[in-house]
Amino acid sequence: MFGVYGLKPSRQTASLFKSTGATGVLLLARNIETPAQTKAYVAELEQRLGRPLLVAIDHEGGWVLRFKSGVTAFPGNAALGRARDPKLAYAVGRQMARELAPLGIRMNLAPVLDVATKDYNPGIGIRSFGADPALAGRLGAAFIRGMQDSGVSACAKHFPGKGAATVDAHIDLPTIKLPRAAFLRAHLPPFRAACAAGVDAVMTAHVRFPAFDSEPATFSAQIVRGLLRDRLGYDGLIVSDDLCMGAITRRRPVAEAALKCLDAGHDVLMIAHDLSGMADAAALLREAGAPEEQLAAADARISRLIHRRIAPATKPSEGATLSARIADKAVVISRHGKTRLPIPFSPETLVVLPDFKEVRERFTFEGGPGGPEALVRRLASGCAFTRAPITSADLGRLPELTRRAKRVVFFSFEARRFPGQAAALRLLAKTAAAKTAAVLIRSSWDLDLCPQTMTVVDAAGYRLVSLEAALSRVLDRRKS
Repeated sequence: MFGVYGLKPSRQTASLFKSTGATGVLLLARNIETPAQTKAYVAELEQRLGRPLLVAIDHEGGWVLRFKSGVTAFPGNAALGRARDPKLAYAVGRQMARELAPLGIRMNLAPVLDVATKDYNPGIGIRSFGADPALAGRLGAAFIRGMQDSGVSACAKHFPGKGAATVDAHIDLPTIKLPRAAFLRAHLPPFRAACAAGVDAVMTAHVRFPAFDSEPATFSAQIVRGLLRDRLGYDGLIVSDDLCMGAITRRRPVAEAALKCLDAGHDVLMIAHDLSGMADAAALLREAGAPEEQLAAADARISRLIHRRIAPATKPSEGATLSARIADKAVVISRHGKTRLPIPFSPETLVVLPDFKEVRERFTFEGGPGGPEALVRRLASGCAFTRAPITSADLGRLPELTRRAKRVVFFSFEARRFPGQAAALRLLAKTAAAKTAAVLIRSSWDLDLCPQTMTVVDAAGYRLVSLEAALSRVLDRRKS
């Protein structure tokens, strides 16, 4: 399964798929402009190849979104976890499928079933349903049924569970040192529930689990065949995570990783970014060969998913009410500090939003990087407004504006990761804690960086519906 470049299938892309026989394509933000363009992309690529593909996308909601518009932007798993309602999870899966399937997308690489822990996990965070394995299992199974009942294959990830990781696999290889029994008790139940729900695909984790194997799960037959196939009795499609992540590429070439991944028992090997690595991997796999029985089984599983029944399409507008309902249930007051809620609309109230334009290349925002700011400016009209940096550490006029404000509403965008957000939060903690309400929109773990005198609201997401739900809780429309 290859990730490709461009908004239209290029001659190079078609040649790559013809020469390698690749069976799947992963659509990323760099391939997506609108739903109509995405549908045309898939149709043209398949027409040029003369065969259908297993077309996949990461459409989790919350953190992971590829469309700027045209499909429902759901608040994500943490919000569903707060709602605690499997019926809502089913409805989200169903709505996602009914929006994706008409575009030619046959697999959604969701849901994330990693169980959160008290430790900050930079790769998962609010992508998780939460810390309760049983609840994650119920919500995940409902999401899977909703999606697959409407014709799009779900893919449970990241097996056997990387919620306890403290390193992001995009950067380097995490190691989770939990004893086997403790790990199986705390992290395996959601995947067991997914298998029982008939999930079409499972994605493995680029994580080392010493209790099971010295190799990461990606290369471990003990985990792929022993734990997933044998212990859980799973007979569906097994997909690797992207082999271009730092957890893999810091240790071996992509082609070598692909071969080890195949040997471990995967059906689909994902290479999302390295074009030369894609060709090298295909050549190495042809040279090395693989057991005919394994290849035939993989082909059968892939073919079954490509030819799934597709349910009728629905419009994003039909998901808007559902999305807003979940976002509203997700907002909680994590700490009652000195600032009492709701805060009045007033020029003396300073609203501080992250400067999302600094990360426009890294993250997708509805309506583009200016979309969240436009919404907040409209909903908080009458308040003072400024931005805080994300990646840069230059606070500009923020110290002065904070000093002059009577109250501050600060939207915190993962201050544990981004230096600009960390600098802004340190400033507020030191000089304005008692008059600040911090709104956590990307990481609930930022709570530990907020002093006891600071009021903290956790929205568990930064989609527009989450920002609106948070503002409705924090600001009082009555003028001061």
